[in-house]
Amino acid sequence: MALKRRQFLKRSSMLLAGLGLSEAAWWQLGDRYHRALAEPNHRKLALLVGINQYPKVSQRHIEPLSGCVTDVELQRELLIGRFGFNPSDILTLTNKEATGENIETSFIEHLINQAKPGDLVVFHYSGYGSCMADANQNPDAATIKHSLIPVDVTPDHNGEPINDIMEDTLWLLLRSLKTQQVITILDTSYAYPGYSQQGVLRIRSAASPNSSQISDRTITRQQQLLQRYQIDPEQLEQRRLGELPGIVLAASKPTEMATETTWSGLSAGLFTYNLTQTLWNATATSDFKETLGRVAGVVERITGPNQQPQLQRQVRITLDDQPPMINLPLTSPPVDGIVTAVTGDGKSTELLLAGLPGCVLESGEINSLFTIVSNTESTEAKVQPKLQIRGSNSLHATAEVRILEVGGIKSPVVQSGQFIKETIRVIPRHINLKIGLDSKLDRIERVDATSALSSIDHISITSNDQPIDYLFSAVRDTTIAQNPSSSMNSLFQGHYGLFSPAQVVLPDTAGEGGEAVKVAVQRLVPQLKTRLAAKLLRLTENERSDLLKAKVTLGMLTPQSRAIAKRETPDLSHQGSDQLTLTSPNNANSTPAVAHRSETFGIPTIPKESRIQMQLQNNGELPLYFIMFLFDSRGQTYVYDATRPPIVETQDSSMILPQVLRVEGGKTMSIPPANVNGGTSTTETLGELVRGPAGLIETYLIISHYPFTQTLPAISRGLKQTSISSKNRLQLLSNPWEVSRSVLEDLAKASKLGVERSGISTDNLALDINAWATFNFVCRVV
Repeated sequence: MALKRRQFLKRSSMLLAGLGLSEAAWWQLGDRYHRALAEPNHRKLALLVGINQYPKVSQRHIEPLSGCVTDVELQRELLIGRFGFNPSDILTLTNKEATGENIETSFIEHLINQAKPGDLVVFHYSGYGSCMADANQNPDAATIKHSLIPVDVTPDHNGEPINDIMEDTLWLLLRSLKTQQVITILDTSYAYPGYSQQGVLRIRSAASPNSSQISDRTITRQQQLLQRYQIDPEQLEQRRLGELPGIVLAASKPTEMATETTWSGLSAGLFTYNLTQTLWNATATSDFKETLGRVAGVVERITGPNQQPQLQRQVRITLDDQPPMINLPLTSPPVDGIVTAVTGDGKSTELLLAGLPGCVLESGEINSLFTIVSNTESTEAKVQPKLQIRGSNSLHATAEVRILEVGGIKSPVVQSGQFIKETIRVIPRHINLKIGLDSKLDRIERVDATSALSSIDHISITSNDQPIDYLFSAVRDTTIAQNPSSSMNSLFQGHYGLFSPAQVVLPDTAGEGGEAVKVAVQRLVPQLKTRLAAKLLRLTENERSDLLKAKVTLGMLTPQSRAIAKRETPDLSHQGSDQLTLTSPNNANSTPAVAHRSETFGIPTIPKESRIQMQLQNNGELPLYFIMFLFDSRGQTYVYDATRPPIVETQDSSMILPQVLRVEGGKTMSIPPANVNGGTSTTETLGELVRGPAGLIETYLIISHYPFTQTLPAISRGLKQTSISSKNRLQLLSNPWEVSRSVLEDLAKASKLGVERSGISTDNLALDINAWATFNFVCRVV
């Protein structure tokens, strides 16, 4: 019979020496990636767990998942390819291998028994999570316990002890490690919302079990860990829910959902895919929290506020400890993927394009060109073969090898394991916004919606088992919406709106009750055009140009002055191996403690009515031309109006700002200027006033050495009439799709020379990565 938790803690405490630590002290996570000396004798160990093939357990609403094994594959390739892990030091447990006993035993044998002080340990879990009441607590003050569900989940028999891996056990396993260099990634969630599907996304949480008793295996394992590693049981009893040793990257808050999705044949955790894709592109000079903020921005763009990734840090500190530090060695500059196999006598390759954004993967065309990345500076290394895409399936692609010869030097043969970077991006000339129809719509509603949406240019109807951009659905009360058979649903017919793939209604898209489907669709046309324009601009995201030397800073001027986020193109003067370093400062005057901090990472917040400003620093010799866009949460598009200067009122008289279309070499420009008189007689700050409803806003700054000759006239046609005395240079745009199309055409024109040199011939748009850069900033207005 299973021991009560409090009983076995007391029994164990009699056997152990006390290791109690003083009250926890807050620490602050380092804000910068920086260079750090490698520890050549330290190992890097990883245990990666992913479970798709769950048995069906109806009482807990458990059914097979589809993206967890992909998560493991993505993490494994990242750790080997980007962070230099030895493949033999990575243990993966997937599907039937991932029993509760195997996961715990593997953690002990592969991680605890091998890791020494200073070694780096990574534990990743993708699968179902759950929660249950603590049976040992007073029912009136019962606490909740989190758990991870192994593949051998307990059948839904009432009262049978559960076989889940309890968070207490995971805490003990992590606490037993001899190193503080610990990173845990959890792509799972614990709170079951009453349904398994959120829009087109699958939720990775299961219902609580009927039983509140944990299995004998779990009790025994916890006792063994407490005794073997001399852990004070009071630490386990007093720890806070969700608090784990080391760094924890979690897909969501404990009360939110973690989801997986499918696009272009790929099913993966929304969090894991975007985390690994971002880390393939990380640099040693990037801001850590800002880098993770990019992940959070992409996740929230799809899920709304329902899934907000988390960063938690807990370390053991003594008076003699050095500041805790985790080093992730970067074995290459930022890359877009890796060669996984060479076939056809070296004439073709298999590629993993794990570093490309999902939107580029989905819209990318054959003929796109990649180059092998070399870590040497030899003459031969500068003549690298080109890899031209001939076929693709989500992350995986086949490419033809094009051997080059320059000045009598022939490019070397391609080898498996080599890194690749994008050279020419080929995208279709005709890109549609993909709209799914909610399955809860009745047959007539679906017929009317299909007819109305099909009549709109560049809009396509997509089945919900395929990648979609947005959902068209009826707006229902949340509780009623989860019950399709409810007779109350009829009360909400004729109340339609546009939703994210996670079925979160988009601001200002819900119509009035009694509205016909076709009328609703016509009402949503401006919103659809704006969302399509944003999709086109996302395809231009690129910070890899080797020819454009630029640094961009987004800052807030009022109510307080501070930098919000920074971006820059690569610094070619600094290449080679670096380390991604996370530090935690130690207070020499503190007593021994466990320090911890948990926070939502990344998305910068901006108060309404504040003023923001962008600074563009041109570190090259040639002028940089730029275009700036802002998309607010209502689906409206604003553009930085470079076609006419606004009038700005000063204390003396009105003053017209000079028309500015470019930034000269070696100069820095504020967009808009910080004051109107060069800082001589007035201190009035300008910036752009943040208006509109709370929610996410996206800002795009696109730069090139070539002027935007097609885009500027399109902007002129789309600017709504505004007062001549308007102080804002961000003007509402009425034709965002036309302007976005013009941007792509201008970038194709700027890429013409590079594309011709590459030998690519295509009827689609071919963009030379070095011909432009696009910097994207996602912020939350509060």
